[in-house]
Amino acid sequence: MAAFAVLKALLASCCPGNNPDGMQHRPDGFVGKRPNPLLPVATNAHPPARPPLTFVLTDGDRRARHRYIHISPPLAPAAATNLPQETQLRLLLPPSLLPVGEIRVGPAPPVINPSRPSRPQFRLQKSAAGGRGGSGRGALLLPGAMGIGAVSDELLGTFVPIAVYWLYSGLYVALDGVGRLDGYRLHTREEAATKNVVSKATVVRGVLVQQAFQVAVSLTLFAVIGDESGTGQKQPPALVIVLQFITAMVVMDTWQYFMHRYMHINKFLYKHIHSKHHTLVVPYSFGALYNHPLEGLILDTIGGALSFLVSGMTPRTSIFFFSFATIKTVDDHCGLWLPGNILQALFSNNSAYHDIHHQLYGNKYNFSQPFFVMWDKILGTYMPYSIEQRKGGGVESRPAKLD
Repeated sequence: MAAFAVLKALLASCCPGNNPDGMQHRPDGFVGKRPNPLLPVATNAHPPARPPLTFVLTDGDRRARHRYIHISPPLAPAAATNLPQETQLRLLLPPSLLPVGEIRVGPAPPVINPSRPSRPQFRLQKSAAGGRGGSGRGALLLPGAMGIGAVSDELLGTFVPIAVYWLYSGLYVALDGVGRLDGYRLHTREEAATKNVVSKATVVRGVLVQQAFQVAVSLTLFAVIGDESGTGQKQPPALVIVLQFITAMVVMDTWQYFMHRYMHINKFLYKHIHSKHHTLVVPYSFGALYNHPLEGLILDTIGGALSFLVSGMTPRTSIFFFSFATIKTVDDHCGLWLPGNILQALFSNNSAYHDIHHQLYGNKYNFSQPFFVMWDKILGTYMPYSIEQRKGGGVESRPAKLD
């Protein structure tokens, strides 16, 4: 037994990691608890206070997102534990927070309000910074820290189309002041002044209300389907993106055709909801989204959400799709037939086509919007037209069925 005890002591002194009781046995007879290598070594000297550290967790590809984790108290210096701080972090973090790739240590982001006490839980910040080429969909922070960087794709997909709406319609407002373009107007200025029974200020307010609904629905949708894992959603190949674009266009056209047509068939819906849009008998650019809020929610907002979900596009792709759809909608209501306008040349569904629908004789025709005319042609609601010179100057969209 004595020999066994000596052998055990020798093994303990040579291989302290094999001690099942976790105790440290030194040759001088001291027996005590082995110190934790992750804790700083206690000394009599008080080192100067260091700011808390922020650990940036990178997913390891070019679209990686940064996840910031505020650590307090700071980790021990590497010299005190013989462990790099990145290794200490891997040992301390729960498995669910460990990144796939690299861990980098950097200074803490600034605190928004350090005097305000924070609750001890994590929170997800949707607009956190992304890595090189990343979209920054999420960042995990402890209270007291904030992510700094680019705006998320979800926010861009929500607000960029709104900015595009006012910028593109503003371009047509500027062109409206050019007298030489009166020869390309589908209606005279006198018609616009007498037939439109709503002021432009009222139209602006109505559009802003609808866009507020769009923002609320869009942010809610992204919050529900958002990925909180911190991993990025990669962009598919270019061919897949093109197919997603076409799918979204067909879905949007299909939804809007049947909802739009039903609002004309149902007398109650037309009188109390859809007729608001038709108070603009002579359409103009920034009146494109002048609708009753309920119509805007049903036709545009829900139609856009369905296009996004059915096509399977990423939030980044949605930025370009909804911006394009916005440009197309504004162009269809511009009230001009401009030579060289590529949208009017490529799409049969254009400003002249939609102008027919806004007139009394075309109220039951040309329901399709904003891209194709297929449903009108399939279901017999297509009214062909031709662009003719108007007496007194200018052009007009003349329906063929009235000849």
